[in-house]
Amino acid sequence: MSDPLALLPLAIAAGGGRIGAFTVSQVTAAGLTLLQRSAPLVRTLAGKRSAILLPNGPAFLVALAASDGRGALLLDSRTPAELVARQLHESDIGAVFTVERLAPLLPAGTPVVLLDDAPRTARVIVPGRSMVVDLGSHHGLSLVGDTSTEGRDEECIVAYTPLGVCERHTHRALIADARAAVAELLFTPVDHVLSLLPCSDPEALVVGLFAPLMAGARLSIQSPASLRDALGAAERDGVSMIAAQWRTGSGVRITAFSVANAVQRLGDGSLGFDEF
Repeated sequence: MSDPLALLPLAIAAGGGRIGAFTVSQVTAAGLTLLQRSAPLVRTLAGKRSAILLPNGPAFLVALAASDGRGALLLDSRTPAELVARQLHESDIGAVFTVERLAPLLPAGTPVVLLDDAPRTARVIVPGRSMVVDLGSHHGLSLVGDTSTEGRDEECIVAYTPLGVCERHTHRALIADARAAVAELLFTPVDHVLSLLPCSDPEALVVGLFAPLMAGARLSIQSPASLRDALGAAERDGVSMIAAQWRTGSGVRITAFSVANAVQRLGDGSLGFDEF
């Protein structure tokens, strides 16, 4: 039997981190509970991929866990509706995890799971059926496994590049990338990381979501704003690191800086900030 921590959502949950007001084990458990309590969703996803059209935050991890190890297509809310429809068709999607305000981007009749109130409840809407599912988010997971496992060589995340190329990322590759980011950026359990990154880009996910949580850090999410405003909020809220897209002398990088480092670089003009 394969190690359960070979699946990316469970490997992240094993880190013991927190995202917003919830532990990662709580939101991961909510995703697994969604599958257990919604037979229509399980039937809709059978033999197909899922898709995720969400802002960054706890709901993303609920959706990733509820994808149950299958490939999940990342959708960008800035993508035109006709292109979203084409990506869904090409990727053979069974259902889309989203929120009410983004659902109009999807073709009419698309099976959806609305996660506006996740990890507490979810609304599953499939042809002929609409149901609210209690996700039981007060229960966490008890995980036993090898935290050094390399991960499965099965598809985990699918994403289209700006050139329209469909890239596939395995559990193994994403777990390895997250561990490498932990080592490079020196995330620790005592860190409070503020992520300004979206969840529609695999590289941004690794730096701004997977790596901090795998390290056991506390993670807060904020929509991109001016760098100066973000740094001001970070200092007030006890944030130790900011994950964002930074514009440096050698080009644009998705990475994380300590707040003190970012304040110094902003002051001397050596660091810029790009919004997604």
